Amino acid sequence: MVEIKRKVEISFGTNSSQFEYIKENIQGLVEKFNFNHQQLSNILDLPINELENLMNNKGSISNEQFEKIENKITMLNFGFESFDAKERAIILLNDLITNYMLSTGSLSKVINVEEHELINFRQHQLTDRNIELKICVNAIILHFVLHD
Repeated sequence: MVEIKRKVEISFGTNSSQFEYIKENIQGLVEKFNFNHQQLSNILDLPINELENLMNNKGSISNEQFEKIENKITMLNFGFESFDAKERAIILLNDLITNYMLSTGSLSKVINVEEHELINFRQHQLTDRNIELKICVNAIILHFVLHD
């Protein structure tokens, strides 16, 4: 019987080292968002001296640090352009329902809205802006609390 692989690895070729790749992308964040080194240090969870060493082609980071930094850089550079804010909230709601096996009834009680309002929101039906805001904010906070 043939075994089916359920994991996909994506790689890309570049002439740059990991450090050059990270350095170029960090410089891109600086230019795009006017971040300073202290802000980047906090955002990337990298002590400022390590960040400065990295930017000056000194020091080293682990593969785990590289992956975390790369994920954050990618999200900052590209993660907020391609999704509508409401669509992101629906993704979070669906994740809460799926991963925690919450019903729309129990989820609506947790985030303090009527169940029909939550159902309408998830089905892209027009909802009052205040209710949409309440759903979005509370879904984000609940997602954060449960994933922390």
